[in-house]
Formats: sequence, C-alpha cells, structure tokens
Amino acid sequence: MIKVDVVSGFLGSGKTTLVKKLLQVHQKEKVVLIENEFGDIGIDGELIEREGFEVFEISSGCICCIMQKDFVQMLTRIIEEFHPQRIIIEPTGISILSEIIDILHKPEFATLLQINSLVTIVDSVNYLQQCEVFGEFFEDQITNASILTLSKSQIVDRETIDKIIASLREFNPNVEIISKPWDALGAEDFENLLDGQADLDFSEILHTDYKPCSENEFETLALQTSHSYSQEELERILTLLSQPKYGQVIRGKGFLKSNQGYLDFSYTNGQYLVSASKFKTSGKLCLIGKNLREKEIRDLFKVKSGGLFNWLKF
Repeated sequence: MIKVDVVSGFLGSGKTTLVKKLLQVHQKEKVVLIENEFGDIGIDGELIEREGFEVFEISSGCICCIMQKDFVQMLTRIIEEFHPQRIIIEPTGISILSEIIDILHKPEFATLLQINSLVTIVDSVNYLQQCEVFGEFFEDQITNASILTLSKSQIVDRETIDKIIASLREFNPNVEIISKPWDALGAEDFENLLDGQADLDFSEILHTDYKPCSENEFETLALQTSHSYSQEELERILTLLSQPKYGQVIRGKGFLKSNQGYLDFSYTNGQYLVSASKFKTSGKLCLIGKNLREKEIRDLFKVKSGGLFNWLKF
C-alpha cells in the first residue's frame, strides 16, 4: 500500500514551506508530491522542483471539485508508472479536505492507497481574523485533520496562541496540536508529523453544509512581466496592495526580475516577504482574493497590456 499524506491549510498558511521540510526528511523514501495550484500559473511547484523533488502539478482549480477528474487520473498514473512509497498531496488553500478524503477512498484506490496522515496548518498571525470570514473552510480542514500545526507562532504572543488553541479545540477537541515554532523543530519532529495515524476513523468525516470552493467566488489573477524591480520598489508595491482600490487580495506569490538578479515574494493579508533568489526565472506572479481590480493591479505592477494570463473565477 502506498502511504498518502495530505497537507492542508488556508491561503498563505505555510503549506509549501512545511512540505519542503517534510520532503527533505523523507528523502530516503521514493516520494511524489502532488501540488494543486488554484491559479493559472504554477509558483509553489517550481519552488519545490528547484530543490530536485518529483512534483506533479494540477492548476486552474481545486482537486476537490473542478479538477477532481484530473486528480483521479493523475493518482492513477503515478501509481501505475512511478510506484512511489509515499504520495504527499498539497491542495489549494480553499480546498475541502473531506472531499479529498472521499476521493482517496474511491473503490479503485481501496487496495492501492492508505491515508497515512492528515496535517492541517493554522496561520497564527491571521487565523482568528480569517476564521470569522472564511469559517467554513477552517471547520472542514480542522475537524478532519489528524494533526494540527501552528505556523508563524514565533511572531505572536502567548495569549494569541491560547485563543487559537481554544478555537481549534471547539472544532476538534482531541486532535494533537503542535504550537512550537517550526525553526525550533528538528528533523525527527518533522518525520513524526507523517508518522502513521493508525486510529484514523473515516466514518466520522465531517461534511460541512455549505457551498463547495468552486462556488465561493474566489478570483485568481496571474500576470507575466519582463519588468525589472528593485527590492525597495517591490516592497512598496506589496505595501500598497492591501488598499481597497485593488480589491481584497488575500494571497500573492511570484518570481520577478530585479536589477541584481531575481526576487521571490510571498504576500498574505497585507504581510509580505521579499528575498533574493539564486534561480533564473521568467517574471510571473499570482494573486488570489475577492473583487480583484485587474486594471489597477496591472498598473501597480507596471505590467504592460497583454501581460495577463487567463482571468479565472471559481
């Protein structure tokens, strides 16, 4: 049986960061990653491929609904052609974990796949605010998890951590919660995250009564540009991105050219990180949110007319 681990979490929670750590500690196994991008261009998959890992990417929608057929076909191909020991699945931040569990329990996978762990990441900085607005996603991802781990816990105070844990306990009273900062965890700790959860009871999966992610009107805007940015210029742009004139930008990420080489950036709810990259790449970025303002965003990033990929709305 092939072990399957699902790493879920809302937009910007840190899924790709954790997946990279998990891949590094499981290098002795034959591991395949399925990376599900909500947008029309792949960012996270390229980040992981740079480090030499086997990545299969599904973009332009969530594997739990719109791209479910593609997901089933990809799983079948991976099983038949690659024979991995472990498959790690990183769905989009607005995926429905219970639906993914149902797919993995399809009859055609019954003797081939074994769900090993269901890890959900909780963003310590944004969880309390986001849960009020997007609670349905959190309820499904948290209630159906076998383990919860808090990201960015080193930059919030103990009172906030306690409030988050209390909230998580309302969704899932008995789940193990790891609140220790990831930088303080060793290789053994990350290995233990994917230690098999033999007592998982899939008869008690929660199927929340709300619209699937394909009907929640999240938008994604993918841009391609040859413009060269200084780090200061890109930071100024990301600071402005939280203004209402650009819509509600929840998540952004990309690779861009700079005067000294290349820059990577990650943006979540007004907070951002820009870093120099040693990898050459074409300039591209993806934004996810609601009521995104195409023209204003294009002007902000100085993207010329025609630099847009498809405008997608799910």
